[in-house]
Amino acid sequence: MRTLTSVLAQVDVPLHVLVVDDGSTDGTADAVDALHSPAVSLVRHEQSLGVSRARNSGLADADTPFVAFTDDDDLWAPTKLRDQLAGLDSFPAARWSCTDAVHIDGRLHVITYAEAPPSGDVAAVMTRRMAVPGGGSGVLVRTSLARCVGGFDPDFSILADWDFYLRLALCSPVAAVHAPLVGYYVHADSMYHDPLGLADELDRLRQKYSHPVPLCSGSRIRRVQFSPDLPRWYVRSAAMAYAQGDVRAALRILRDGARSAGGWSIAGRLLGRIVRRAGRRLGTAPDEGAPARWVPFEKWPHV
Repeated sequence: MRTLTSVLAQVDVPLHVLVVDDGSTDGTADAVDALHSPAVSLVRHEQSLGVSRARNSGLADADTPFVAFTDDDDLWAPTKLRDQLAGLDSFPAARWSCTDAVHIDGRLHVITYAEAPPSGDVAAVMTRRMAVPGGGSGVLVRTSLARCVGGFDPDFSILADWDFYLRLALCSPVAAVHAPLVGYYVHADSMYHDPLGLADELDRLRQKYSHPVPLCSGSRIRRVQFSPDLPRWYVRSAAMAYAQGDVRAALRILRDGARSAGGWSIAGRLLGRIVRRAGRRLGTAPDEGAPARWVPFEKWPHV
């Protein structure tokens, strides 16, 4: 309920919240019913259909001009939606917005800080790396655009966000808000700790974008050169595991990543990145020079 509370705490923005219960057995439906809130509706899957289909169910039922997604363990700062709408107002060509994010642990301590790209055309950079912070929780998009690009592709889970945001970027520039408005929860069960699954989905993404990609009605079909920076992904996963104090998991990710990303010549680069992050323990401030404005959840106003 912590995530839902942070969503309902949004200021100066009317909300209709759709909670997609993807076949859970943890009492989600009862908890939503107990709220007795006209602003919250439940979409129930009797069996789990996966992250992409769950988000698409919410997108199909959305009745607002803009839609945002959040996973059930992430947090929004109270001004997230307001600030993103303001960013879109200041950049009329953009039909979606992203924001900076902090990676947090279960105690809401900052692990790392992730900066959004500059506002504008990010399609080229998105063919090389996932440049949008906050996973599935950082973007606000016009509902019409989200539907026009086809929503989330059910063929992907680990990289579903990247695939969706790349298609958004191919259709529209982005309006970025450079403030840490999302707390992205990093934990041991994160899908990013599955290097072999990640490698498989990266290969399927390459195959998908090796052909012209049909976009929104009225937009031309485009071909993009999808060439991901594989070391970046494995460094990110291993560094997160290391920051959590799980050295064994970090080394396993390093090993599997080196194998999947083209051999052991890459291992030195991965290991060097992790060693440079050695001082970044749980509970430390964001990277030097990054805006240190993240406020722990329990201190947020209006919550």
